[in-house]
Amino acid sequence: MRKFDDLWHTRQQKHLLQQSKYLRYVFNDHLMIAVIFLFGALAYWYSQQLRSISHTLWWAPLLTALLLLLGLSIGHLATLLKPADQIFLLPAESKMRRYLIHARRYSLLLPLFVLVALGGILTPFVLRATALTITEWLLTIFGLLILKDVHLWLQLLRLFDFPVRQQRQLNSLFWGIATAGLLLSVYGWGWLFSILSLGLAILLAAQAKKLLQPQCLMWREAISRENRRQTVIDRFYNLFVDVPGISSSVHRRKWLDPLVQLLAGKSENTYRFLFSRAFVRGSEYSNIWLRFCLVGVILIAVIKQPVILLIIVLLFLFLTGYQLLPLYYHFDHNALTTLLPVTSQAKQAAFIKVMTRVLLIEWFVDSLAIMLSLLGQWWSIIIILAALALIMLFLKVYLPLRLKQHQKGIK
Repeated sequence: MRKFDDLWHTRQQKHLLQQSKYLRYVFNDHLMIAVIFLFGALAYWYSQQLRSISHTLWWAPLLTALLLLLGLSIGHLATLLKPADQIFLLPAESKMRRYLIHARRYSLLLPLFVLVALGGILTPFVLRATALTITEWLLTIFGLLILKDVHLWLQLLRLFDFPVRQQRQLNSLFWGIATAGLLLSVYGWGWLFSILSLGLAILLAAQAKKLLQPQCLMWREAISRENRRQTVIDRFYNLFVDVPGISSSVHRRKWLDPLVQLLAGKSENTYRFLFSRAFVRGSEYSNIWLRFCLVGVILIAVIKQPVILLIIVLLFLFLTGYQLLPLYYHFDHNALTTLLPVTSQAKQAAFIKVMTRVLLIEWFVDSLAIMLSLLGQWWSIIIILAALALIMLFLKVYLPLRLKQHQKGIK
């Protein structure tokens, strides 16, 4: 037993060390600035919307229940199992239950934090737009946390040799109880929801060990689930830093050939075509650009404060250009590009032209959203012109300096 406790703690420490290493790249200075401004803008918009609520809203309880239900789905069982475990740990399978219980407890930390944060964010809205008291709302959050514990118990049971039909029935029953309980709680029955959730958790925890004892662990299924969970996390990290074993996907996307022509232009410059093709086909570049465009348009649509909009638009345009800088180095490790009769100055000029068109497309999309959002106010002209000026400064001053520094580093 003690050896399996040590095995879990060792793997947990290695896992946390690896996550902290990648998170340093995710939460870099530029992203933190964007996150601070983004949360500040959303907080300001949220406070303005709360001030406009003067009476209870009929749809507020339904929206609250839906958001809590979505929050309940966050978080999966992290077993930290490895493919070799099905060979080396198979003789001690009966003792693996203790290891998996440790994994279930560890997996509770992030979902509980998210649910508490979600409850805190929704508290002003719930107290203002619904008839719930603070006590009823706290009981609702308490019941939700208990349900998440039950949810992870059910995920643990799926790793054992239970009939598939029985697993589906338990899963459907859980979500049915969760939906009905949350609907009851947002209409003032939070105490009943908490009691039912607590009773269900105690009953399931008491029966789980008995249910698991005669069952066999499905090693392939357990390892497959853990690999899928870890792959999702690694793909997110791969947007910021190269993760071993994760390669960004490349797609033909024939329907985007006109965009390649738009970015590359009619020039026969080789690098303009290569950069344009890499931007369109490489998901690590096009996805970053698309996310900044979509998030920017959404924020422009919901935030009506001109000064905040100005900061957001300028920040998002700069971050788009900054995050796309690795595109310049995309072909540096391709030996065939060294055979091209193209000077480094021509390569830099080609990259700047491609970046010009990429940023101008984003600027055009943002400008349309601003004109529609501010309905032709003079602030819209200021924001649009300021964004265009920032793009020019980025392309004429910042980008050439960065590329020049890179060239010096090579020499």
